[in-house]
Amino acid sequence: MIENRIEGLWDCVYCGKVGIKARYDTCPSCGKPRGIENVFYLPDDIKAAILTKEEEKKTSNGPDWLCEYCGSYNRSDVPLCEKCGSDKSESKKNYGTIHKLTGRLFKRNIK
Repeated sequence: MIENRIEGLWDCVYCGKVGIKARYDTCPSCGKPRGIENVFYLPDDIKAAILTKEEEKKTSNGPDWLCEYCGSYNRSDVPLCEKCGSDKSESKKNYGTIHKLTGRLFKRNIK
């Protein structure tokens, strides 16, 4: 069985831009950072969203992590919080564990 990585998407809660690729931690439209209120979802066209081998190398291998000290989200590949400098090893929560607890993992809020 062939496994493919698919990049999730998120929507900006500030300006309303939709379909931002998960690799971006700030909105390309307004520049605001994504936060805990942002929920990732899968694109409608799954086949078109499969990452190439080169894209896979550029993306991180794990979920973003939440700094226990300042509450800021950080990419999985950074060892220190980009906002306050706290060590990643001191943080126990990441995007996946937080949203599993709230039941919002990979669900899109559509009205």
